[in-house]
Amino acid sequence: MTVTPLPAKLAGPPLSDREAVADACYASFASLDHGDEQLLLSVVTPDIHTFIAGKTCDGAADLKAKVFDHVGVKLDTIHYLTNMRVSIDTAATATVTFVAQAVHCRPGKGSEPGPNKYTTGAAYRCAAVKADGVWRLKEMESNHLWAEGDRSVMKGV
Repeated sequence: MTVTPLPAKLAGPPLSDREAVADACYASFASLDHGDEQLLLSVVTPDIHTFIAGKTCDGAADLKAKVFDHVGVKLDTIHYLTNMRVSIDTAATATVTFVAQAVHCRPGKGSEPGPNKYTTGAAYRCAAVKADGVWRLKEMESNHLWAEGDRSVMKGV
């Protein structure tokens, strides 16, 4: 059975601002794990700026090309986000921090022993903005604290 992510617009009652900001963070990483470009683009601003794992991206197109097209398409991944704290700074701006563990695997090799995985741990700080009633990530920055496994996994196939 293939597991697909929930759509960008969730069913049910509206999320609180704090929940919506957290959901944007979760969805951004779920987009990588599921290879869902539409989900990624639904939760970032067109002018997003990121500095993640030593790579700078300026704009959604750059983020897609440098991160999504590589990690979200060429690798099997699982990202775990935890210890999330969200500050609603104004009616239209928010700051969020969390830690993440990311497991990157060679495609189809995650269950095999050996040099098929590269796992990292990082702390993140993000800025989000609300426009037209929707929270989106505008800035993401990470401080990668540790890594374990075969770094060459990140080269993809």
